[in-house]
Amino acid sequence: MKKICFFDTTLRDGEQGIGYLLSNEKKLKLLPRLIDLGVDTIEIGMVTDENSERFFYEAASSNINFKDTYIASLCRLKPDDIKRTILALSRFKKTKLNLLCVGSEIHIRKKFDSTKDSILLMLKDSLEYIANSDYTGKISAILEDSSRGSFDLLEEKIELLASYHVNDICFADTTGCATPLYISNLISYFKNKFPNIRLSVHCHNDLGLAVANSISAMDAGADEVQVTLGGVGERCGNASFEEIMAILSYRSEYKNRFKADIDMKDLIDLCNFYYEIINKLPHPNKPLLGEYAFSTCAGIHQNGIKKFPETYEFINPDTLGLERKFYFNRLSSSKISQQDI
Repeated sequence: MKKICFFDTTLRDGEQGIGYLLSNEKKLKLLPRLIDLGVDTIEIGMVTDENSERFFYEAASSNINFKDTYIASLCRLKPDDIKRTILALSRFKKTKLNLLCVGSEIHIRKKFDSTKDSILLMLKDSLEYIANSDYTGKISAILEDSSRGSFDLLEEKIELLASYHVNDICFADTTGCATPLYISNLISYFKNKFPNIRLSVHCHNDLGLAVANSISAMDAGADEVQVTLGGVGERCGNASFEEIMAILSYRSEYKNRFKADIDMKDLIDLCNFYYEIINKLPHPNKPLLGEYAFSTCAGIHQNGIKKFPETYEFINPDTLGLERKFYFNRLSSSKISQQDI
């Protein structure tokens, strides 16, 4: 049974969602809960200013038991950023310096107004800088916008990264434009091309496919998926941690193939805790977490659920500490009253 690792970026990419900024105090409340959940890697931020840098020191000097969790920081390919990030990570036992790399020709031309050779040289210079530093943790790389990059460009990037022993590569569907078939082909191709590289995906939800794309990546051989609690994040959000975990936990074709070492009920509890501390509610129709996730007003469904819940519930909310609700209107069953609930 293959182990699927989770890379949680709620504290970094998640707070890029409009209205989801987190104070350092709130991050310090979430961090130990994520660790206790058993998340493999937690990206706690990006060292870009004094406040973000301060959080790394506050976390490291807290009483949090980090266990075997990797603490990661996204890092741009700039010497000053790399220097500050290495310093910020130096207080933790297990770390990942997560390099933000260019993954598409669109970004080369239109974001950087540059050429492929210049971008490759920038990456090479950054890798040399790290190699000559005192950093002893792991190095990973995320290829931004790689779902729109050519395979030739991605191959060159991975070859360069691998030559510096960076064997942990993430493909980012930055604009959320990918489909499950595309992701399957992407992972399959590079898994065959680089069998010793550990591959992961970072999927956005602009077309409502972040979870489906993440599952497709696992099917094709990905070793890890990047997620956020509740799927929060920029624009339409990221791949939802609890939705992916529910598929691995409840679908027989996945629970018999993959293990994740995450307790589903604990994850739901943590999601609810997250929404509490940010003083928000998930969308009412949000799978698993929304007010209406286990609710119905349809009479046929109500009648079936009263007899046997599994007739219209794939997941029993009781097992997750959640509650089913019946709402009543002209579509409801005339045989059921509110007193029956």
